[in-house]
Amino acid sequence: MSRRAFALLPLLAALVLAACQSAPPPPQKPAFYEDLASPTARVDENKALSMLNQYRAQSGIAPLALDPELSRIAQDYARKMAAADKMGHDVDGHSLLGTRLKSYGYQFSNAGENVAAGYHTLAEAFSGWRQSPPHDRGMKDRDMTLMGIATAYNPNSKYKVFWCLIFAHPPVVTAGGTLMGATTGGMAPATTFTIR
Repeated sequence: MSRRAFALLPLLAALVLAACQSAPPPPQKPAFYEDLASPTARVDENKALSMLNQYRAQSGIAPLALDPELSRIAQDYARKMAAADKMGHDVDGHSLLGTRLKSYGYQFSNAGENVAAGYHTLAEAFSGWRQSPPHDRGMKDRDMTLMGIATAYNPNSKYKVFWCLIFAHPPVVTAGGTLMGATTGGMAPATTFTIR
């Protein structure tokens, strides 16, 4: 064998070894395709906000802002639905949205919600709500400026994942500092929505 061939052997060996090394990790799934059917999974609130605002922008509707307090209220309600293995706006007979918001001391001039069960990903839940006219109207409500979203998991439920998406518009503060349209009790003026 020639010297030239011997000189190429180390290079060839290095290429073979490099090819045998582990392949790069597969790309991560986008957050909206993450399976939320596990006890540790949490919906990506910022991704949900981004999806919803892109959708609203297509119709010329102003974006929403994420409200951590609404997300906390949504989380508590999603957990309540999961624990009851029941999806709806009033799982225990006294938890309608207006009553819930009042119990947290949350003031609003308008509010509404989308709930769902059985969707394992944000993409599925968003698609389901978009295809349902009343849910779609809720997501495109021009009066809403804030949102909170959460999921809860029940491994013993046929649904597995329960969803709560709350929209709200805060009370208007006048130049004199008084709250106009503050709702601290009763049902929010907006229609609430359910998908099964």
